[in-house]
Amino acid sequence: MVYEMRFQTVEPAKRAQYVKIYRDAVQGCKAAGSSGGHILCSDDDPSAVIVILLWESKEHLARWRGTESYKSFRAAVEGLQSKKSHGGFYVAETI
Repeated sequence: MVYEMRFQTVEPAKRAQYVKIYRDAVQGCKAAGSSGGHILCSDDDPSAVIVILLWESKEHLARWRGTESYKSFRAAVEGLQSKKSHGGFYVAETI
């Protein structure tokens, strides 16, 4: 299992709308090998959002990209980000 972490920037006034739309739009990833995840909204910076999705593998995400479900997801959230997101893949260790 691998975590995909995306650090995102949104307009503070539209953050709640972004979270709702993202949550609804990303559901298609579950059929592609994701078991869901979390959306974290910063308590200090109202423009900062972190999305954490748990994938069976990076290959599962790669297969989802390019599908109609992925294109629909991207179209839904694209206009709400004020900067291009960045992030990567992480393996978790219990502490």
